[in-house]
Amino acid sequence: MGCAQGGAARHGVCSSTAGAIPELAQAVGMRNILIHGYAAVNNRLVWDVSTAHLPVLARRLEQMLNVGTP
Repeated sequence: MGCAQGGAARHGVCSSTAGAIPELAQAVGMRNILIHGYAAVNNRLVWDVSTAHLPVLARRLEQMLNVGTP
């Protein structure tokens, strides 16, 4: 099964998958700040996101990966 080409596809995520991850745009934005704007990174913000929001996203992704697994 292939991915439909769209905005999410350029980030390596199928549009159908991207629709199931409400946090995707924010995660991509954080990645872009960390990669391209590292001189202006707010360490406290990165810590807060890593400890409060990343575990929620990780659980959502694990559930998506486990769908259809016996």
